[in-house]
Amino acid sequence: MDIETVEETDDVLKLRVEGINEAIANSLRRSMIVKVPTLAVKELHINKNESGLLDEILANRVGQIPFTVPKNVGEEDEVNIALKQEGPGTVLAEDLKADNDEAEPVNPEAVIVKLKEDQELEFEGVAVLGRGEEHAKHQGGTVGYEQEEEDTFLFRVESTSGYSNEELFSQAVDELRRELNEFEEAVEEI
Repeated sequence: MDIETVEETDDVLKLRVEGINEAIANSLRRSMIVKVPTLAVKELHINKNESGLLDEILANRVGQIPFTVPKNVGEEDEVNIALKQEGPGTVLAEDLKADNDEAEPVNPEAVIVKLKEDQELEFEGVAVLGRGEEHAKHQGGTVGYEQEEEDTFLFRVESTSGYSNEELFSQAVDELRRELNEFEEAVEEI
């Protein structure tokens, strides 16, 4: 199998992968989308919400904000986040404070809500690692491919999860290897 970078920008990575078939290409694509663990808010406790958004909608908006994945956070760990802000002003993802300095919103300029004069917003939450197969907020990115020749595929990778595009691809390959090893071990036990 040969992998060649065709084009790379800040947002998109295009890779040509030779020596694979449709099943492997689709497994790589699906692995990047749903198998790579990403960090997002699982629970949100709203202490004060005087904004124009209902609590449920506010919780959904915050839950859809992906965070960078700290190196010291494992599958069982939690990252606490908090926000306390008064209006007038726009509450952005970058206003969220985490108890782990490496956990930052991937899109810091994402608007959560606008507060008017004398409106306050205060909440606390817990972010955890999850996978896209568990919930869409944990999807690794937008990934597609097209077949150029019989055994050659052109991938378009756009990470939305706090990983660089290269890291997302590498993590997806590692996840596939892990699953194949588990499968081999299960077959040997038969």
